[in-house]
Amino acid sequence: MPWLPDRSAYSTRSAIAAYDIAIFAALGWERRAVAESLSDVMPSGPGRWDARLGDGRRCLLTETGMGVGRAGRAAAAAPVAGCFMTAGCAGGLVPWLRAGDLVAADSVVPFDAPGRPGAALPAAADGLAVWAAARGFRLQIGPLAVTQDISWAAPAKTAAAAVGALAADMESAAVAAAARARGIPFVGLRVVLDEFDDDLAFIIDFTDAATGEPRVGRALATLAPRPWLWRRVIRLARQRRTAERRLGAFLAALLGPERPALGIEARAAAALS
Repeated sequence: MPWLPDRSAYSTRSAIAAYDIAIFAALGWERRAVAESLSDVMPSGPGRWDARLGDGRRCLLTETGMGVGRAGRAAAAAPVAGCFMTAGCAGGLVPWLRAGDLVAADSVVPFDAPGRPGAALPAAADGLAVWAAARGFRLQIGPLAVTQDISWAAPAKTAAAAVGALAADMESAAVAAAARARGIPFVGLRVVLDEFDDDLAFIIDFTDAATGEPRVGRALATLAPRPWLWRRVIRLARQRRTAERRLGAFLAALLGPERPALGIEARAAAALS
């Protein structure tokens, strides 16, 4: 059975959508993982690519850069689509999630700079875990927390987990808010990169705030006098490879010929049921 989230809360404006899905990825490697699951990928503007889904429908792929501001501007500038989706990495907020585990949001909870949760935003995930399991994927469903910081310390992670959040990213709230404003569904798909016990505070000084890529000179200056940090760098690199591989494999199914119903066609099917 196709995945048919409840569309009763959404308007009919997406019936004239230019794209079936608009996908937003913050980082270059996340965008590449999405692009490898699509066909006919062609640049259509700065940070934008037109593409085709596995069933031939149109898809817009946008690399937003990191953070709520960049993601919000990209989502606001995006054309009408059947649904908005974020796809990329997240930090695990519960000890049992490991690098490479997949999470889909059933809501998105934005946190302010001091770490206080805001009002939850809706996300569509009903039936997706069952669809994924039938294809050999284990997908966790639960709230996503959205932080303004690259790295959260353990107390902040614990506070986010206390409201039920499974994982944290930096962009989903902005895209979810833009989707709600347009009256279309939002799908938040994440793969765990850093685990609950991982402390990534050491990367902040040499990570580009826009792209998430390391600045080589600053990285060497930070790591050279602290050789014990290299073990963390190597561990994080391994986790990234695992996360990228798992995300790509799942997206190949999610966006392929047998993909679940998302956006326009899901709304039409729900209306007929």
